[in-house]
Amino acid sequence: MAGRFKYVVVCSDGTSYEVYSQTFREWGKAKSPRFDLPELLDQGWTPMRECAMGGGDHMAYALVFLEKGLL
Repeated sequence: MAGRFKYVVVCSDGTSYEVYSQTFREWGKAKSPRFDLPELLDQGWTPMRECAMGGGDHMAYALVFLEKGLL
């Protein structure tokens, strides 16, 4: 089962960040824009659930749970 699940934070500015990637940085710290969700979808990952996480002055966030099937 290991490696079948991933979490991605999706931002209202169109960026998305895989939570457990080695380049993920703590929120509030400077980071380069990333677009991990489209890449993961291209690799065969399927969104299963999403959860609104709130937002700030100019940004909203959601957490997306992805699964990769055995096929």
